Amino acid sequence: MEVEVDPSRTVESMPTALWQLTEIAKALAQNAKVLIMDEPTASLAKHEAEGLFALIERLKAKGIAIVYISHRMDEIYRIADRITVLRDGSRVLTESLKKVSPEQIVEAIVGRKSAAHLVHKSRADKISSKIALDVKNLSSGPKLQNVSLQLRRGEILGLAGLMGSGRTELVNTLFGILKPTSGTISINGKLVDISSPKRAIDNRIALVPEDRRSQGLVLDHPVTENLTLPLLDDLKSSGLLSKKKIAVKSKEIIDQFDIKLAHPSIRVSSLSGGNQQKVVIGKWLGTNPEILLMDEPTAGVDIGTKSEILDLVRKIADSGKSVILVSSELPELLSVSDRILVLKDGHVSKSLNRDEIPSEEFLQLAIQGAA
Repeated sequence: MEVEVDPSRTVESMPTALWQLTEIAKALAQNAKVLIMDEPTASLAKHEAEGLFALIERLKAKGIAIVYISHRMDEIYRIADRITVLRDGSRVLTESLKKVSPEQIVEAIVGRKSAAHLVHKSRADKISSKIALDVKNLSSGPKLQNVSLQLRRGEILGLAGLMGSGRTELVNTLFGILKPTSGTISINGKLVDISSPKRAIDNRIALVPEDRRSQGLVLDHPVTENLTLPLLDDLKSSGLLSKKKIAVKSKEIIDQFDIKLAHPSIRVSSLSGGNQQKVVIGKWLGTNPEILLMDEPTAGVDIGTKSEILDLVRKIADSGKSVILVSSELPELLSVSDRILVLKDGHVSKSLNRDEIPSEEFLQLAIQGAA
């Protein structure tokens, strides 16, 4: 495999990229002729992924067949010869990559024209003049300094910025994970104390966190338990948790969000990334929040699920709830946001109405401080 590794070293002490290579080495040690890779770059940095692609080319040259599962289009075109698209458990396309465009692939995955979910539509008539959230001079440590913002009922407020700009710190402070060191938070005109997640939930705030696996799910627990964790007080009968109420509520959320699973009692870790994300979103929407904070909600999910999530964000806001959306995917941010705040070094550097942003390039320049 052309990689130098101390064989006595424990796997947990190695970089994530070497975990993947160790799994591949195990398969090759069994003289494997077919190697199946399921989202192998999901936890790899760019330079680590490049090393994996180089290894794949060497394996192909040795006659080893590879089934490569990924939702990243650039990777597919980089290393694959043919593509098969599955949707709802059925094969909908098999074709040489030389004969099919990215747009055709996305359309096969989603079941409709690929750009439909990225088209921005004005929602001015859906946004109330009433202020749902009013934040003044909020600070939390060195990464969040004197941030002020207002969020109206029915509005989708996008947060843009480079890594480390303070986006995640802002939503984590609004949810009480990080303690504010100064500033005030008001909800519906009333000053509130958001010093813990419980206080945030009591004030009908919910957070879909950036890392669903470590922050949003209990991976070893069943789907039913994950879906109802924030609702346990409402699912009691005579002071004890009611299995019947838990089952009914879980089914309601599963049906509402079209979560694909074999049975509600299976471990949530066995679901695909997209369905895991639906569990996280469904869990929090089950609390009926008035303010929903979403940190990279489409990260690590397939194109079809991305489309569903973006449509869901619009429906949530259309129902009169307010949304703050963090995303590094600028086309997605532009497609759903009514306003966008650009954060830099823990401060708000720009506040832009969606109609003030003519293109993705303009927003990218604003993030870099050049527009």
